[in-house]
Amino acid sequence: MFDSKNYKTEARSLLKNRWKVPCLVTLVSLVVSAAVGSAGAVNSVIELVASGISGIVLVAQLQMYFKFIEGKAISFSDFIAGFESWLNAILGTFWFVLWTSLWSLLFLIPGIVKGISYSMMFWVIAENPEIGAIKAMNISKIMTKGHKSDLFCLGLSFIGWIFLSLLSFGIGFIWLTPYMYLSYTKAYIDLKRMAFETGVLKPADFYVAHDGE
Repeated sequence: MFDSKNYKTEARSLLKNRWKVPCLVTLVSLVVSAAVGSAGAVNSVIELVASGISGIVLVAQLQMYFKFIEGKAISFSDFIAGFESWLNAILGTFWFVLWTSLWSLLFLIPGIVKGISYSMMFWVIAENPEIGAIKAMNISKIMTKGHKSDLFCLGLSFIGWIFLSLLSFGIGFIWLTPYMYLSYTKAYIDLKRMAFETGVLKPADFYVAHDGE
């Protein structure tokens, strides 16, 4: 059962007395995002490059949070290590932007629905760095089937905090972002578990075969 309240409670519990690294990573990520976002306003090509960089930063953060949830000690170097997955992070971002943009041409609602449907692909890539973008998107579509409204409501539950963070000139996002990402990571883990239990996905679906295997 999808339990937004529990995911958020667990996220807060995990962050208790462990805010330092997540907040530092968030601060650096926000600065990078702001910089590439400003550059992306110049033209469409630079905007595409900026989206790719943002994707790399996102996947690097999520890889760190997977380790965080396992109860392991984390450092800023864990975030930097996540940049090794840069290629699939970029491809995943481009694929996500392409398809959500195409669906958005059919008006706003279809774009939002498909955006939620594809959203877990970044967690799939972060947890399985070698998996391809198309496969990650297909897995996300399966995982989120029947739970898109749950994920939408989870996002809505942060609206008050987002508003307060905006009132603080964005400073609040330094604390809000880890809270949100950890909550969504807990949701991803639960969605995967439910997919395994119902048989719509198997552990082998996340496996990437190599030559000779």
